[in-house]
Amino acid sequence: MINIFARGSRKPRKSALKKNQLAKAVPAPRTEQRPDITWDAGRQTRKGSRYGLYDPAPEGAISTTRQAEVSNLAVPWSPTSYKGLLFGIDLESGWGVMHDPIFAYPHTVNNANVVVIGDIGSAKSSAGKTWGCLRPMIIGRNVIVIDKKPSDSNPEEGEYAELCRYQGGEPVTFKIGGGGSCINIFDPSISAETEEDSTTGETPPSQSMLLRAVAEEVLGRPISPREGKALRTAHRRALKDAAAQQITPTIRLVIHRMIDPAEEDSTYLEISKATLREWGYDVAFELERFVEEDLAGMIDNETTKDVKLDDGLTVFDVSQLPENGPALAIVMTVINTWMTNRLFKAKNRRQTHFVVEEAWHLVQTSVAKVIRRNQKVSRAIGLSNWFFFHHVSDIPAGTDAEAIIKECDTVLVYQQKKAPDARAAVDMFDLPASSYPTILNLTTGTCLMKIGNEAPFEVKHLRSDVETLLTDTDKALVARTTSEKEQDHVLHTA
Repeated sequence: MINIFARGSRKPRKSALKKNQLAKAVPAPRTEQRPDITWDAGRQTRKGSRYGLYDPAPEGAISTTRQAEVSNLAVPWSPTSYKGLLFGIDLESGWGVMHDPIFAYPHTVNNANVVVIGDIGSAKSSAGKTWGCLRPMIIGRNVIVIDKKPSDSNPEEGEYAELCRYQGGEPVTFKIGGGGSCINIFDPSISAETEEDSTTGETPPSQSMLLRAVAEEVLGRPISPREGKALRTAHRRALKDAAAQQITPTIRLVIHRMIDPAEEDSTYLEISKATLREWGYDVAFELERFVEEDLAGMIDNETTKDVKLDDGLTVFDVSQLPENGPALAIVMTVINTWMTNRLFKAKNRRQTHFVVEEAWHLVQTSVAKVIRRNQKVSRAIGLSNWFFFHHVSDIPAGTDAEAIIKECDTVLVYQQKKAPDARAAVDMFDLPASSYPTILNLTTGTCLMKIGNEAPFEVKHLRSDVETLLTDTDKALVARTTSEKEQDHVLHTA
């Protein structure tokens, strides 16, 4: 290539030649010499080095890996794989957070269970409705919800009712005193195996285990060995009586056989009929009271036709049940056991999410043992359990409830405004100590997510416009009447 800008060769003048020779002969001033710097000139040109025409190459300084971290300008990577359902944006790296507890098993998690902790107003319910319900249905999952929170727009139904209708269904509603749905403790879907017949724990709870849990819950204490024997004997006799009459057994038949035991049963036990009756009096009378009052019309008759598992979204609305007393916990436990048995016996199972809002009603009571038994078979039936709580303090220490929560490998911690609650969350989920101030200051819709044994990270939950509309739980608080809007319009146009 010819350089058209290059000057033609010419003979240098004598004066210029003398200057160059002089520059090479005269060293740089002593004050300008830098013995600590090696000038990378590429050739011996002392004059150019003296005037700084070349880049210096100073000797390296002694440092440590901790101090040198700032020099690593690598691009941050996503905390999750690209395989999963979109949750939101990682606030540190800006990458999208993709996670699915069922797909992640057994790669990054040991189970598909999820626990969500957060104060009221922290937007944890939005995550349940979108990431736990709507988005899984896109990939063919079934979703079953126990809806405890009344809707702001209509206090007579739960806040998932609108979402259920949006999917073309209708919520299954339970009401005290009848007028709602009923689910039978002895529904044929629930195994009739008794505790004495059970040989393995790898099956869902049976009717006998569920009946015992209900009895202990209504009594408010564990039942004695004699009470337990009277209860099991009455259960067996009720099953035989129902089979002879070709009807479905109910809890009322059990109560009847506890008050009026069969002569054959007392003879088998080598005790009098009066003695067997005496063993079961307390349990029978308390069950009878609850069936006629607190639980009337909800578990004492045959299962109504609307109680079924449909493809897509199934919502059990228990928002009208009182928070005080055992009725709510009993109904939620019966639903959970009925569902687990149905899935266990199903031939063509679909992966299912089981979402429980206000889950502390389940784990604070004696029925937590049944819930834990159901949780143990969740992997075999493709079930992902989702539990929502306000505070870790809702979970009694050293109980089945604590074990249930610790067996959740996907953890979402939303804001905890009180210092003891934030510290309890750090201790419960084995979070780094630096997570404590972060949990106290999380903004609405932002949470700490921990997946398996990975380090937690801060993530912002994202919703589409449709999801935002369907998950708005502040309608009653921010709603404005038509007259208020008309008055504003008049003021603006005046």
